[in-house]
Amino acid sequence: MGAEEQDTQLMNYLVRMVVPLRREFGRNLNVGQFLHDFSYAREVLAEALNSQDPRLLEYARYVEKRLHGPRIADTPAPPPKPAAPDSKLEAPKAAPAASASEEELRARVLKKYTGGLR
Repeated sequence: MGAEEQDTQLMNYLVRMVVPLRREFGRNLNVGQFLHDFSYAREVLAEALNSQDPRLLEYARYVEKRLHGPRIADTPAPPPKPAAPDSKLEAPKAAPAASASEEELRARVLKKYTGGLR
């Protein structure tokens, strides 16, 4: 998940918190203010964490983890993909030497388009 997806996910949880907060505490959650005013955010989260509604508690815990600090801290990084040995694909070459001519460089670039599968 990229940063934009994490921001979208955080916004999604905040919007989901609006109705339960209004029902249980009579509080109108201003999402824009929540994202920019840390004292307001702490106040709302403290109230939400005292809720009897399990959904609101879940949303509040999620938002609390990701609001201040790394938003993907508990999401493990995907393991690096091992390079599969494929006889049809060339191994990446080192940077071209200074003596390589323009024609050799062009041939290397064009080879990946003509030599690979389409």
